[in-house]
This record gives sequence, C-alpha cells and structure tokens, in this order.
Amino acid sequence: MKMIIVLFFFLLSACGDAKDTRSNNMAGTTAVIGIQLSEAMTKVLSESPVEFRKECLSQVNMCWYKISKSAADANLPAVLVNKSLNIEHVTDVKMSIDGDVGGDIENLELIIRGLPDNSRHEENQALLYGVIKEIKASGWKHYFAPYDPRISGLQAEKIVNPGNVFGVYVKSHPWFDPDFKMNMGQWLKVDDFYDWNFYSDGNYLTLKAWRRNSDSDPTERGTYLISLKFMTEREYWVSEFSKESDKARWTELLPDLLLKYKKQRDELEAKARDAGIDVDSSYKEPSIKALN
Repeated sequence: MKMIIVLFFFLLSACGDAKDTRSNNMAGTTAVIGIQLSEAMTKVLSESPVEFRKECLSQVNMCWYKISKSAADANLPAVLVNKSLNIEHVTDVKMSIDGDVGGDIENLELIIRGLPDNSRHEENQALLYGVIKEIKASGWKHYFAPYDPRISGLQAEKIVNPGNVFGVYVKSHPWFDPDFKMNMGQWLKVDDFYDWNFYSDGNYLTLKAWRRNSDSDPTERGTYLISLKFMTEREYWVSEFSKESDKARWTELLPDLLLKYKKQRDELEAKARDAGIDVDSSYKEPSIKALN
C-alpha cells in the first residue's frame, strides 16, 4: 500500500510540504555538495552550498530532497560521494528519506550533463567510459547480480545478444563489464539502455545511460541521458521484495532468496561452460553485513 501511495503521489505531482532548505550563495563558482551514504540527511542539508527542495507526503511518512538545474547552467555543481567519487556537471540530485526507517541517506540519484543533443555516438561512448574510469579509480568494483552468471568482458565476443545470455535476461551482461569496452557495432546493438553495476564497502551503484538515436542520422548520432544511482546495503536488498510485510523482514527472508538466486546462477554457468564460455570463478560475492 505504501508503494501505491508513493506512485500516486508522483503521478499527480503532489507535495504535502514543499520548501527550500537554504539559499545558494555560490554564484560564479563551482559548488561541491558532499554526500555520504548512511549519514544523516540533516547534515547534508546544513552543509550543502546549494539549495534543496523538500517535498513530503505525510500519509507514508516520506520526504524527497531534490536539486534540479538546467543543463545550460554555466555553474553546475559537483557532488562528492562518500568523500572519494567526484561527479561533475550535475543537473539533478535526488534523495528520499523514509521516516519509518530513520533519517539517514540510503539512496542517491544523480543526473549529469551530457553532450549536446545529436552528438556522435563515439563521443558519447567516450564520455561514459570516462565516467566509468573515475568510478573505478575511486574504489568501486564490478558487481554481478547474485542470479547472473559470472561471465566477464573477456568472453564478450562469445555472447552475441546484448539483452540476454542463453535466452535469459541478465542484469550483469558481459558487454557491461566495466573493464570491457564495446566496439561501436556492439554499442549500437544495445536497445537504448546501458547499465554498469558496481559495489563498494556495502554500497551499490548503477551507472545508467539512455540513448535516443538521431532521426536524421541514427547510426552516427544520438542524445544520451546519464544517471548514477547509489543504494545502501539495506536499500538494495529491501528492493528485492515487493510486499511491505516482506520488506520489514528482509534479513530473515534474504538467505532463502539468495539460495534461489544461486541456483539460477549455477544453471546458467553450467550452460556457459558447456558452450565453451569461461566463468569467472575468482569473483566472490560481496559480504552482506546485515547477515554476518
């Protein structure tokens, strides 16, 4: 029920309580907004050089904190995530706080300014791989979803379909190994959406890009929307459950779900080995602190 109310809230663009948290006094300079996952939202608001807009929905005890700027703004802020990953030219920042859980930051979504509309695909690809390089340099590692086969980019040439492996949709496709760079044929074969997944010290990150090809020159040019979504361990695993009652018991239910996911992975990895595709058995699942 809580999720239905939240979705209804966004569909109507309603807000129970909306206000700016502080003024922006950084005109003419590049503001840097420091955000750490699992820290208090109040700390971010008190230290941010850029104003946030606050929208609350009392029926579900949730508040959203947002920054939204034009891509044409000459002084777009940067966001420093967890004191190590600096994301520049940020147009949108969004965080939500569930009052039933607490006041700490468990999710963060950033949208960054891309290249001008209908820029060359090669230029957009270079921009995205540049972001990936920065993500890796700040300590984030390649993450395989627990139900996906551990097939790295080294085997990418053996996988011809960007949407699935052996007819099964996978979130962690080998073409999206952060250590692998697609050629332009592979790049354009992807159906509009790109996803790279990372993990670092209990937190999860997905780098996403949406591609819209140019009407006049679709094979050469396009427009890209680029976003980064960060989640804490609790936020990430709770999202695996749809029922509110299950979300409240996620640590109790997760072990059985992980066993189910492991079975799915084992089946796909067996098919991969039979097809002569190497499995990265050196990859180990990140520890889930809540289960330790």
